[in-house]
Amino acid sequence: MPNPSRRAFLARSAAGTTLAAFGAPFARAAAAQDLTQLNVAAIPSDISGSAYYAADEGFFKKAGLNANFLALQNGSAVTAAVLSGSADVGYANVTALAIAHSRGLPVTILFPANMHVHEAPTAGLLAVKKTSPITTARDFNGKVIATIGINNIADVATRAWIDKNGGDAKTIKIVELPFAEMKAALEAERVDAAVLDATGDPLLGKPGDTLRLVASTFDAVSLHFAPSVWFSTADWVAKHPAPAKSFVVAMRESAIWANSHHRESAVILAAYAHEPAAQIQSFTRVTYADHLTPALIQPNIDVCAKYGVIKSVFPASDFISGVAG
Repeated sequence: MPNPSRRAFLARSAAGTTLAAFGAPFARAAAAQDLTQLNVAAIPSDISGSAYYAADEGFFKKAGLNANFLALQNGSAVTAAVLSGSADVGYANVTALAIAHSRGLPVTILFPANMHVHEAPTAGLLAVKKTSPITTARDFNGKVIATIGINNIADVATRAWIDKNGGDAKTIKIVELPFAEMKAALEAERVDAAVLDATGDPLLGKPGDTLRLVASTFDAVSLHFAPSVWFSTADWVAKHPAPAKSFVVAMRESAIWANSHHRESAVILAAYAHEPAAQIQSFTRVTYADHLTPALIQPNIDVCAKYGVIKSVFPASDFISGVAG
């Protein structure tokens, strides 16, 4: 995945993309005025790519929205922007939102984003150096494992996989590293293992000659769940129910389109992520959920509670919006 701290968003608009050339500048301005403005915060990678596709393919415009993408750099900034009102909707992992909800913050889920699918995993890939003696969960006891963040889904899923398969997660040490540094850290043996993401540098998702994949750790959470979602605040949704529902409608259409148009979506994503389209096409692409149910969200909450990231389990429906779909 492109490191969000080293990437910048390109400001995009879905308005006016299908207008004829004659009189287009005036027509675009008039069209934009007729659309509801929506400030969207996301990360420029495949995991949240469905919002970019919704803009470029006209799904937002069709739903009556003009999406303005904010130039934010990471998930923490996205969450802060939504909670402060600088963004109307944003992309976040469910673990972060579960923590926020457990602290009384008014986050509410609108629509799922990327899916973990057992048959085609794109995240939570536990890898070691090819020459490492580690082959089983028990072999990870006492080892140092790098993840993109402490107390996020990559962290807790790794601990869950180790415990579920005969190891002892209490003995491991989790350290935080950017994806871009993980391969080098493994090769230099500064860490014993790393939890990689296939939705970025193909050398990470497809380790090749120097690394070896041991497990898809997200399977220990569930074989089929949504680790990340699109969210807003309960206050914004209450004040803007129609745009919130229109966002859900547009994102559903985008998810369905993106799941069957990988070549076309790679070209769109390349502009936002500043990556060659050919590179994006070379790695395993994300599967997007096209509907939201509590069952897709609950596994995140359950595993977070089990490993003390939140104090107790709560029903996923507690922070799913009434306009969600």
